[in-house]
Amino acid sequence: MLWNVVAVGVVFVMSDIRSIHYQTDSAIGIITDSHGQMKLLSRSIQYLQENQCETIIHLGDICDSVNIHTADQCISLIQNHKIIAIRGNNDHALSFADTPEIDQTTRDYIRSLPLVVQNHQLFFTHSVPFVNELGLSCMIQNLNSRFIKLCFDSLGKNAILFRGHSHKPEIIVHSNKGYQRTAMNFPVKKNLNDLCPCVITCGTVMNGQCMIYYPNDRVLLGCLIIN
Repeated sequence: MLWNVVAVGVVFVMSDIRSIHYQTDSAIGIITDSHGQMKLLSRSIQYLQENQCETIIHLGDICDSVNIHTADQCISLIQNHKIIAIRGNNDHALSFADTPEIDQTTRDYIRSLPLVVQNHQLFFTHSVPFVNELGLSCMIQNLNSRFIKLCFDSLGKNAILFRGHSHKPEIIVHSNKGYQRTAMNFPVKKNLNDLCPCVITCGTVMNGQCMIYYPNDRVLLGCLIIN
C-alpha cells in the first residue's frame, strides 16, 4: 500500500501517485519552489550533482506566473538532468494558461507530473499528500493541525514526508502534546533516526537552499547554494 490511510477514510487516486526507485545507499537531493528562477535552479542541480546526489527530486513550483518566459527553459532543465518532478500549483496553473510563451510540450509534461511520489517509507509532495480528499487543492493547502494529525495517523513508523510550498523550512515530529514544529535555519544537519515519523518542509531554491538526504544513515542536510 502506498500510504496507509484506510483508518481515516482517505484513499489516493493512483494516477496521481508514482513509485520511484533508486539506490538506497546513495544521497538524494531535494529541491523545491524554484518559481522560474532559471539560474538558481541550474545552480542547485549543479550543487547536488557535485555532492554525489544520484537522485534529485523537485517538489513542485518549478515555474511561476511572474516568470512565464522561463517556463520552457526550466522544464527543459528538469528533463535534461532527469530530475524526478512533482507538480506544484504554479506549474499546474501555467499548464493551462492562455499564453503563447509556453510550448505545448512543456504543458504536456507538467500535466503528466504526479502529485505524490514514494519510495518505501519516503514520501514527497508539494504541500499535503491527500489527493482523494482534496483533489488538486492538495497542492495549495496549508499544513494545519488537521493535516498534521492526518499525516501522523497515516505515516508508517519509520516514514518521512518531504514537502515544499510554504517556503519556511521546518521539521514536525511526534511529542507528548501530539506534535512539535521546529523551524530550521540553514545550514543545518539533522539525524532523523529518533525523530521518525516526521514531516520535513524543505528549503527553497528561491532562497538559495536545497537538501540532501542520506537514506542509509538517515541524516538530512540543509544546504546553502548561495552566500
